Amino acid sequence: MKKIITYIFIFLFFVGYSQKHEHKTDTIRKIYVPLKQYKKNYTKQLTKEDTLNFKFKDNDTMVMVNQYLHKGVYVPYEYKDSVFLKYYKKIAFNHDNGKFSFDTKMRYWKKPIKIFFSKNVSKNVQRELMRFASEVSSDIDSLNISRVNKLEDSNYVVYYKGGFEYEPRMHNYKNSSFYVYWNGKNQLYRNTIRINTDKEFSEILIINEVKKLFFQSLGRFKLIDEFECENYFADCHSKNKNFSKLDLEILKYHYSYGICKGTDLLTFEEQHAQAKETLKLHNHKVNFIHTE
Repeated sequence: MKKIITYIFIFLFFVGYSQKHEHKTDTIRKIYVPLKQYKKNYTKQLTKEDTLNFKFKDNDTMVMVNQYLHKGVYVPYEYKDSVFLKYYKKIAFNHDNGKFSFDTKMRYWKKPIKIFFSKNVSKNVQRELMRFASEVSSDIDSLNISRVNKLEDSNYVVYYKGGFEYEPRMHNYKNSSFYVYWNGKNQLYRNTIRINTDKEFSEILIINEVKKLFFQSLGRFKLIDEFECENYFADCHSKNKNFSKLDLEILKYHYSYGICKGTDLLTFEEQHAQAKETLKLHNHKVNFIHTE
């Protein structure tokens, strides 16, 4: 399976453009990267000829690299402070009992979400979920959600216990839940929500539960207990959940291409540390290039 590659580019000049001004490139350039970074990211062994082009800067040996830019899309690095990132990492990287798993990856939907409802899901529940889906995705360009009328056109199914079991792995679940699949690039590609109407015994409870599960499935998110209960990222029950500015900020960041996609926590932290250090020391422009 093809490996996802996302590079950080540090330019020696400032270029002012926003995320909406992304542009594609296949430019071939010669740039310098630290020797430590070269050894980590490149398989080509350095030759005597390569050493003739070494430069030394800030106690680092810099290696000249040809054809570093690959076909892809430039996006400026999106800076966030340490408090925001603390919460985000808990949500996106499966913070569990005060510990992080460095094997856990950030997961996201690359392709549009196409929702199919089982016939036993009430019209009101269908309408409320689609209204909510529109609300959470309206300000996020890379998150596209729609409804389809045929199962074969869908990659997302919502159904009630007691009808056809669209996801056999959940047939004996006692609580309402979702089951999501992802590929080797950590891109989510199929999901199923199963509502247990024995537990959610009124339509209001069903609507609240299906919206909560839908929201979690947008990134296989882990809910945390640091937020007020009204937020969807809060791990507590509330009948007054609202899609808050905080929810939007975190979700928008998750789907921003100003960060690397589908990475593990260690890579995420290393890239942020490198980008922030560059901004702090040199005020250089930092960009990500996404190759797909």
